[in-house]
Order: sequence, then structure tokens, then C-alpha cells
Amino acid sequence: MRPQRLRPQLKRDPLDGAPPPILLSVLTQSSQVKARTVLVIHGAGEPRRRGSKVYWEPMLQKDLRPEFRVRAPRMPQPDDPEYRRWARRIEQLIAGTARPVLVGHSFGASVLLKYLAETTPRPPLAGVFLIATPFWGPDFPEFALPPDFGARLRDVSPLCMYHTRDDGEVPLDHLERYRRSLPQVFVRVLDGRGHEFNQAHFPELVADIRQLAVERAV
Repeated sequence: MRPQRLRPQLKRDPLDGAPPPILLSVLTQSSQVKARTVLVIHGAGEPRRRGSKVYWEPMLQKDLRPEFRVRAPRMPQPDDPEYRRWARRIEQLIAGTARPVLVGHSFGASVLLKYLAETTPRPPLAGVFLIATPFWGPDFPEFALPPDFGARLRDVSPLCMYHTRDDGEVPLDHLERYRRSLPQVFVRVLDGRGHEFNQAHFPELVADIRQLAVERAV
């Protein structure tokens, strides 16, 4: 019988005269080449969906198109997450993607940080944007960051973190712990978003991706 490990208790986490065919093909290929990938790692628990997609994808895609292509895949066994499985999946998703923008929510954000802190060499990225990120202490060694994570991540930029004062699952002081160890982090403290950020639009995140990630795109 496999021993039961301590698990982070997070709720479900909860976008006449048609041109000749050859011209259409050229335009389509061109837009695909220019579109930068935004990869979203959702939180623990079966992710909420809009239609058939994890809600982060339609929420962001409609405001980031056409310069960005948003992907929000379902992560392995989200109701009983294991760091190694999620890290392997993140590695697979990043592989072959040119300088992606990484977005993480809740447990997914903490896994992204741990993956980036422990991966050598780190893949080139256009930016890291983390929402409602829990800070795991020694009670959760599987998910906790290495003690020197601030030094390991000091070259990750742009690095942005978002938290809402009414988050009922991850207290605001978790954000402060990250801010003390990551001097380069850009922080936005918001109101009225809850833990899920399950909203029609996320204008602050969209604006920051457009400005900060594009500056690092070259």
C-alpha cells in the first residue's frame, strides 16, 4: 500500500473577389510564424472549462490575438498532482517552442517557478507571469522551492506576479514572501478577482504580456 503523502489542499481551479489560394496560404503561414506562444499552466483540481477548453485559453486568446497564440492544456492528474509529472509535462510543452510566454495560476504557478529554479540549462523565455501563487513551506517538500531559489531565478525577466486581496485560498502574505526573495519581480495587487480569476477579461495581464513580452521577443 502506497503511503499517503501530504498534498496541498486547493480547490478546483477553478480565450466578391476572393484572393487566389496561393496568397491565402502565404498569409496564413506568415501569421503563424509571427504568433508567439503563450503557455498557461492551470492550478490543481480539474480545471474549469468554457466550451471544450480550459477557461484561461478563451479568456486570454480573444484579447491577445493575433500576435499571440494561447495554449492551456489539461495537466496530468490535476486532482492528485505530482511535481515530477507536471514538470515533465511542462518540459514537453516548452520543447520546440521558440521563446514562449509562460503563465501559471495557483498550484501551476508554483510548479512553474520550481521547474525554472531547478532546470539547467533553462529554456529561453519571453516572460513569466504568475497568478495567485502559493508559497509552499517545509511541510510540502515535494512542491517547496530550493532555499536559494531567489539566486537561481535572478536572471528570469520579465517576471510578474498577480494577487487579489480577496483570495480565499492563498493569503496575500505569500506574495510578500516571493517579493522579498525576487527583487526583480513586478507585482500587481488587485481587488475583487477571487482565487480563480475566472473572469471575462484579464486586462492587466494582457497589457503586461503585450508590453513586457514583446520587448523580450527579439
